Amino acid sequence: MKLKIFLLVASLAIFSLTAAAQNAKSKTEPLAIGTVAPDFTLNDQNGKAVTLSKVGKTTVLVFYRAFWCPFCARQLAELRSLLKANENVALFAISPDDAEKSKGLAAKIAKDGKGDVNFPLLSDAGHKTVDAYGLFDPAYVGQDVEGIPHPAVYILDKNRKIVWAKVESDYKIRPTNADIRAELEKMN
Repeated sequence: MKLKIFLLVASLAIFSLTAAAQNAKSKTEPLAIGTVAPDFTLNDQNGKAVTLSKVGKTTVLVFYRAFWCPFCARQLAELRSLLKANENVALFAISPDDAEKSKGLAAKIAKDGKGDVNFPLLSDAGHKTVDAYGLFDPAYVGQDVEGIPHPAVYILDKNRKIVWAKVESDYKIRPTNADIRAELEKMN
């Protein structure tokens, strides 16, 4: 009887460890091209809710680290000129920052005199969306900035299927507007 109980407890422990390892692995393995992107509802810097499944058009998702990252600020500043006037494409930037920090970052970028940030900065404060997209950067576990993503850009078709992705392990490297634009042109 003791052996059966021991085997049952050991089996449950192994199952729990395996499930935990799979969960940890999934939040650090970026989604692949061809995958349907997970849905989310996140609030922008002005408190407006955005639900991905309701967008219904080509979408560019830019995951950035946080308001304090100068490489992120530079990328977001450049993204103001990504889309053409009246283009049927949505652009969203996502970070673990709360709305106030995102609003502050947008104001800081606008001070360069080249215009306001013309796309929503979405708040993923609990990093559930970052995790769902497999972008969780484990280098910061246990630190104040735990939950920041690897910088990434996803292009989704109107049905949320990932048609292009660029995920960087080096936070200093980002795809250019020209890189993203080339992929958007291929879709037209």
